[in-house]
Amino acid sequence: MRKLKLPGRDQTFRRLSEQDIRLIEKVGIPEIQNQARKIIEKKLMVQPENDGRQTPKAGHPVYKAMHACNVQSRKSLSLSHKIPAGKELEETYIESITNLVMRWIVREYNFYQKEREDRQRNLSEFN
Repeated sequence: MRKLKLPGRDQTFRRLSEQDIRLIEKVGIPEIQNQARKIIEKKLMVQPENDGRQTPKAGHPVYKAMHACNVQSRKSLSLSHKIPAGKELEETYIESITNLVMRWIVREYNFYQKEREDRQRNLSEFN
């Protein structure tokens, strides 16, 4: 399995919202990973006619991760990660893309948890 490059954490990329965090806490990371794999297979397995418009930008943490990691379309996969467009994705590519998306989600979730702890620590200073 090829390890794809995780983008840096930048203010311009979408972050997980409170709703996304609640969803992750409710269903858990393993279920999010199953959902990510299904979404990736559905959206990227074959090159669609509307390539570049098939992945929404919000509604699920996986969609935000796909856009942040630049794997939202076959064209972006080809340009950013050198995964050839125009033919069906191999199983190893699907695993690599799922792994990349999940690494982004877990990283953002961990940043959220740290920010939450820091806010709580700052509030306790006032007691």
